[in-house]
Amino acid sequence: MKDKKNKITLLIVCMFAWITGTMAQSSNKIPVKSAEELHAAFAKATPGDVIVMKNGVWKDIDIVFKANGTESAPVTLMAETPGQTIISGSSSLRIAGRHLVVDGLHFKDGHSSRPLHLIEFRSGNIPAEHCRLTNVVISSFNKPKGTDVWVGLFGSHNQIDHCLFEGKTSKSVLIIVWRATADANYHRIAHNHFKDMPSIGLGGATAIRIGDGVQALSSSVTTVESNVFENMLGIGKIINIKSGGNIIRGNTFIKASGSICIRQGNGNLIEGNFIFPGMQDNYTGGILVIGENHIIRQNYIQGTRRRGKAAIALYEGQLDNHPGKGGYYPTKNVLIANNTLVDNDKNIVVGQLYNPSKGLTVPVEGIRYVGNVILGNSSATPVIEVLDKPTGEVHYEDNTFFGGNLKGLAGIPGIAIEDPQLTLGADGKYHYSKTNPLRRNLMGLPLKPDQVGPNWRRQ
Repeated sequence: MKDKKNKITLLIVCMFAWITGTMAQSSNKIPVKSAEELHAAFAKATPGDVIVMKNGVWKDIDIVFKANGTESAPVTLMAETPGQTIISGSSSLRIAGRHLVVDGLHFKDGHSSRPLHLIEFRSGNIPAEHCRLTNVVISSFNKPKGTDVWVGLFGSHNQIDHCLFEGKTSKSVLIIVWRATADANYHRIAHNHFKDMPSIGLGGATAIRIGDGVQALSSSVTTVESNVFENMLGIGKIINIKSGGNIIRGNTFIKASGSICIRQGNGNLIEGNFIFPGMQDNYTGGILVIGENHIIRQNYIQGTRRRGKAAIALYEGQLDNHPGKGGYYPTKNVLIANNTLVDNDKNIVVGQLYNPSKGLTVPVEGIRYVGNVILGNSSATPVIEVLDKPTGEVHYEDNTFFGGNLKGLAGIPGIAIEDPQLTLGADGKYHYSKTNPLRRNLMGLPLKPDQVGPNWRRQ
């Protein structure tokens, strides 16, 4: 009996200690109404604190959110009412530390006060790790002159989600994943709405760049998923990948002229994306592939035009190449599986940019085509256009091609020349019927703009 009482007492003590510890890390709301109060709150912040910026316009403010939370009790900087805390004028935000959250701010009527970044996931030599930017709007927050990046990702395990980025007209990329070393980043960019970016010269309307040429042969392991890109006029690239091990999944491109471009890096996965006709034929493309061991699967690509890029383009390589040079690494061992390509003037191009005078003479090596559906149009370009014959194994399995220029493909094992029974709907998109076994090629449905971005914008 005594042992039973001791066990009960011990259980009560343990429960009290757990409750006390939980309460110590529960949220503590700290309202602030000035820059001085804001930074004083940062200096004293402990895990679980929620620092609440008063509604209204905060003009000409440089926010340095430097603190440390925990996984279960982050430190949060949030708007009093989502969208009603306005950051304007010459302003910026830096996030430095671990387990920090920025929620509900609205950047408008201003420009960055910093030399390059508006929002930077570091301050000095302190990077952000396990930090989050969510429910934030940046609207036409452009420098009148010069170059600016709206969000610079440093550190590791950071996330940008449910944000709206609209009206970027200043030069340079909107979001850049910076990589000073070969270490993986493990960032995630998800459920955001990118819209209304015009052509602004070289790199114009590039929404996301992952890495750079110097660290291109190492893996970033960044995931870009479930975003909508709308009304963008990219010159070549909407998403520009310059690293390996990344996942680009389930994004929807609506009137977004550009491409998902694997410019450098190996072992990237591009799957389940929906790419619809762009704003201009010149730059509308699908997926551009350079490098080794990439997987391109279950993407739906419609309406790329002859003056632009192909739905899927495998690039010719150069022999003389090294990190930082900016050339074209050879393309090898690519799996193209279960994609649906419809009404494209160019569906698949092998040996894109083949040009002996520029040293672009290393052919694509090793391609596997598995389970793809191509519904061609009246274009004279072959459904698979080969500019330079690939080397290594070229494997076909369970593909269905119909319409367009099928020259040289009939009779090849693994290619069936038959109607895939796709129908053009009133929405301008092609659909598989519910009973069509080829429906397996789609991972889901395309996203609509009102399914992404800040929650408070959709209420």
